[in-house]
Amino acid sequence: MLTDLNLTPQPPRHLDADVCICGAGPAGIVLALELARRRPDWRIVLLEGGGRSMPSERERVLYDVGLGTKSYAVAASRRRMLGGTSGHWGGWCKPLDPEDFTAPAAWSAPDWPITLDELQPFLAPAHVWCEIPSDRYDPDEVRARQPQRFLELPADGPVAERLFRFSPPTRFGARYADALAGQPNLDCLLHANLFALERRGDRITSVSARALDGRPVKVSAGRFVLAQGGLETTRTLLNLRGDASDDGEGLRSPHLGRHFADHYGVRPGAVLAPAELGYRRMADETTAVMPVLAPSPGALARSERQNVCLLLDPDPSADALPAGYATHAALGFPPRAFWNYRTQMIVEPRPHPDSRITLTDARCELGLRRAHLDWRIHPEDTASALAFFDDFSAVLAQTGQGRTRLTYEATPARLASANGANHHLGTVRFAHDPKDGVADPDGRLHDMENLYVASSALFPRYGYSNPTLTIVALAIRLASRWAGETREART
Repeated sequence: MLTDLNLTPQPPRHLDADVCICGAGPAGIVLALELARRRPDWRIVLLEGGGRSMPSERERVLYDVGLGTKSYAVAASRRRMLGGTSGHWGGWCKPLDPEDFTAPAAWSAPDWPITLDELQPFLAPAHVWCEIPSDRYDPDEVRARQPQRFLELPADGPVAERLFRFSPPTRFGARYADALAGQPNLDCLLHANLFALERRGDRITSVSARALDGRPVKVSAGRFVLAQGGLETTRTLLNLRGDASDDGEGLRSPHLGRHFADHYGVRPGAVLAPAELGYRRMADETTAVMPVLAPSPGALARSERQNVCLLLDPDPSADALPAGYATHAALGFPPRAFWNYRTQMIVEPRPHPDSRITLTDARCELGLRRAHLDWRIHPEDTASALAFFDDFSAVLAQTGQGRTRLTYEATPARLASANGANHHLGTVRFAHDPKDGVADPDGRLHDMENLYVASSALFPRYGYSNPTLTIVALAIRLASRWAGETREART
């Protein structure tokens, strides 16, 4: 059932459920429908603070966040509506690389508490939810069909190729509204703004939500899941912690709110390389793909750098590296056509403990303390990106396939102007050991028996891949694990 509290004169005062999920973005919608379908004997309640269209100004200001010295487009990064941030998602999809599940020792960050092999069974159904026609990511399959679009890279060299695929993109609210409405054991409440969690010891016993001009609805459940996005989930948990100290576990973990990160771009310089390269979004058979250049696994392991990828965009007007330069055989160039390319790198941010979300004393209309975001970029981020660009430059020169010109300078002003990709990562990171993170491998807070998180805020290391596909896979994994339990196991 799909109920809009703004349009319901007499909404229910109390609901009982097996699971209550707060937030109806991709994670919340997928988790709710997967659980409801797998366990028709369970009652699922899904609460969404927005409606089916863009939020009003009054609703939008509920999300207002104070900022530190670095700017951040908070208003543009979230959508208080059914479907959440999938409403402005570009559809980029790629599983994390195997190397992204292990953090270098120098980072003082935990590894992922689950492996890629553990996540793998849930990636194929995640592609179905995201409406991606293939879950194959071997760039050599594309190369076999379009060899002219790829460089000739040494097999044991520092540069490798990876592949992105694209969702249409799926607008989860519009795409799955009918499924939510038609699922008999699921109640989805719109304009149900979460404003209180009732705690008894190590359990949450109920949550309360309301329309801005409506009466409260209390939901009691066996388990509760916060799927409100990285910023709002963290804000909710910090409000629940209140004035308690941060020298413990779970809610009182010193990691809660820390390590905030977002992917951002670096444009390192100009590239002269063979014509018609396809290291950007391009058509392949009946779908769109995007081959990218990235560090090889061996290069990452040897250097302990961050992961990164490089895109090349043809720039016919550029003269930074004249195409005629490549006509000189004495410089090692074979006879072929060469183009100039603009470059774009997506940088994996390194966890930074001082990049964090805290609370202010100001309160929103719901009575919750507002968040303050102090986004800080680790100084090693751009160093890793530029080191990879150096490796790429050396490969081009050694193989006679081109030259590069570095133009980027990692000045404080340049770092201050970096724009995020609206990926809110790291502030509720999960880990086996409570000393290393806030939640356990299922996303359950270490000190709470029945409070879970479904969000990219769980990620302890971030890679450069867009997080939506992995978020959906984690939601399916959680549903699968719960659905296999007996009734006795969940009481």
